[in-house]
Amino acid sequence: MRLGAPSLQQLVRQARDETQVFLPHVVPHPAGTWIGLGAVGLGAWAHERDVSPVVQWVALGGLLVGMWLYARLKRSDAGWLVDFASRSIAPRGLPGGPVSLDDSGWSLACAPGERRSSVAIDLRHADRGRVARLYDSGPRLRGARMTALNELADVLAERLRIGRSGPRL
Repeated sequence: MRLGAPSLQQLVRQARDETQVFLPHVVPHPAGTWIGLGAVGLGAWAHERDVSPVVQWVALGGLLVGMWLYARLKRSDAGWLVDFASRSIAPRGLPGGPVSLDDSGWSLACAPGERRSSVAIDLRHADRGRVARLYDSGPRLRGARMTALNELADVLAERLRIGRSGPRL
């Protein structure tokens, strides 16, 4: 479950049709972490105090719920705003400043992502290397999603009037 995160197909449509597109940086929602840590604390306390096994089972259940939330519930309020008219890319909720693509040497590349079996779209510069990770697909990218990610990279490069480097998917 992603809170407000558009699908790859929606991002491709927005990149084709609109003057700006927001590429979300999807991360686990902190609720899973906090619930999991609270459950571990409850479990440690219950074990130390030798309280009822019911409390220990509640702690275990809370830990499982926290793990499930961490894996399934995602936040997507930070990311990159791509403005095609001004040929700029600006972070929203991420460190760094806006990047203007006025000079030469810029390109977009599909590269291995942060997590196992994920693919990302990177903004690269010939002299500086990777400048920003604009989009990370997440695991299990196959078939139509792989095609959509490749298409998104093509549309972004075309509309920003920069090159496309690296292998095609």
